Parts: sequence; structure tokens; C-alpha cells
Amino acid sequence: MPQPRYKQLVDHLAADIRAGRLRPGTRLPTHRDLAAREGLALVTATRVYAELQAMGLVSGETGRGTFVKEPLPGAQGIDLHAWSADAVDLSFNYPSLPDQADLLRAALRQLAAAGDLESLLRYQPHGGREHERATVARHLASRGLAATVETTLLVSGAQHGLTTTAMALFEPGDVVAVDALTYPGFKLAAEANRLELAPIPAAGHGPDLDALAALCKQRRVRAVYAMPTLHNPLGWVMSARRRRELVAIARRHGLILIEDAAYAFLAEGAPPPLASLAPETTVYVSSLSKSVATGLRVGFVCAPREWVPQLERA
Repeated sequence: MPQPRYKQLVDHLAADIRAGRLRPGTRLPTHRDLAAREGLALVTATRVYAELQAMGLVSGETGRGTFVKEPLPGAQGIDLHAWSADAVDLSFNYPSLPDQADLLRAALRQLAAAGDLESLLRYQPHGGREHERATVARHLASRGLAATVETTLLVSGAQHGLTTTAMALFEPGDVVAVDALTYPGFKLAAEANRLELAPIPAAGHGPDLDALAALCKQRRVRAVYAMPTLHNPLGWVMSARRRRELVAIARRHGLILIEDAAYAFLAEGAPPPLASLAPETTVYVSSLSKSVATGLRVGFVCAPREWVPQLERA
């Protein structure tokens, strides 16, 4: 049975987008222009764009037009696949809110219209400008941290913060204890900096702290990488008691605590972060990727003041 004309056009446009002949950001003809060019009724041209939008290939913006979307990375993180709008891709996490593109556009307009925009044409301080660090420090205070301008750094996303921490504070061959099932991004940062990862088994809602203590007696462990609030991927929230026990082990053995708090904002009423219990030995890393916009790559690191110069250089 032959395909309807509009279906043929949908398939043709979809093939051009997937093959890269229509590049991301390309503005497509208006509904009326498409209808005139292809000899379609206006309602049929609208249906063409609606189907492409449902396939995740275009986005329609009121008053601006229809644009080819950036392809979303598939589960392998190498090949790019277009997901339909109603698909749930569990291989990546990112904000999904009603009208979030319009909210982001409005926020960016406010930023562009305020402040010293010209300064962005020049190199910035490695840890961010002072007023920006102050803003982030106030935000971290709402998470229970005693952050200041001097202890806060801006980074290009939490992954950048983790890699910077690994580069700045450790030497090749250092041993870092991690959960047996942990965030792959930290494993990559450790591999790049030639760190040895020592797995700690899980015990309920957190790592087996007895196993960690035993490991510290057997090996010269340098640090612990932890996600106490909304662990990725296990989802646990460590209790206040277990957090205090972890801090006690860190102090007893001189460990650095790397606290990954990328998802901490989602856990209401969670116990205090490790960085508030042991600010002298904790590097707190988080970002706006999961709460505002993944593609903006804005993250932050809060660390003891004496470590900040090393982090800035890294």
C-alpha cells in the first residue's frame, strides 16, 4: 500500500536530519511555506512538523519557527540516536520541566542584559570571578555548607570538578576507596590520573564501613569517593550516624573525602553533608546539570582553603 504524501515527506526530512544533511539548529520553512512548496494543505504541513517533533528531531518555538534539534546521545554514548519525545532514556539524567526551554531563554536574556558582559571577552580567574564565587557560596550555604568566596571554585560541570580534584590532590598510584558500584565518570577520572580504586561493598543504605576500616589498616588509602545523598546509581541516602562514622574513619586514617553531591538537591530533609561534618578534609563537588541545564556545564567545588591554590592550578 503506497504511503500518504505527508508520510513520505516526514520520512524524507527525518532521513536528511539523521544523515546530517540538515544540521542541528537549521531553521525549517514555516508551515505555510512548506505547504506551498510541497503542494500540501496547511493543516497537513503542520502534521508533518508535529510528527518530526514527536520523533525528537525538531523543536517548534512560538514566534521563532521550527528548528532541527541536536541529537540525543544513545545508551552507548558513542553513536547518536534520536529519541522520540515520549521515550525515557535511563542512560543519561537531566532536568525535564514544563516550558524549561522558555525559562532558560528568559534567564539568559536577563544575564545578557546585566552586568559587565565585556569582561567575558577576556580570560577569567581560574576559579571564577569573585562575585560569582560569592553567589555559589550563598547557594552552598542553603545546602548546609559553611562555604566562602575563598573556599569555593567554579568548574565546567561536576565531572570537571572531579577530574580537577584527582589531578590536584593525588599522585599516580594513590589508592582511593570507592563503592563497589559507583559513578563511571569518577572511574574515568581515576584512570586518567593513574589512581588505584579499591572497591568497598555495600551494606544497606551506604558502604560497608567495617570493610573500609579494615582496608585502611591493610593499605595506605589516600581518599574515599562517596555519594552520601542520593547515590548514583543505587539511590541510597546515608544516615547521619553512618556519616559521622565515615568522618571518624577519615580523621583516624588521614583520608580525603570527595563528596559527589550532584543529586543532593533532590533529597529533602537529608542529613548534613560530609563537608559540613568534616570541612577540613572534604572536597564537595556538585553542579547545575541535574537541576537547571545539562548543556551549560556549570559546576562548583568547595574545599579547604589551603587546597584551593592546587585546585586552581589544576
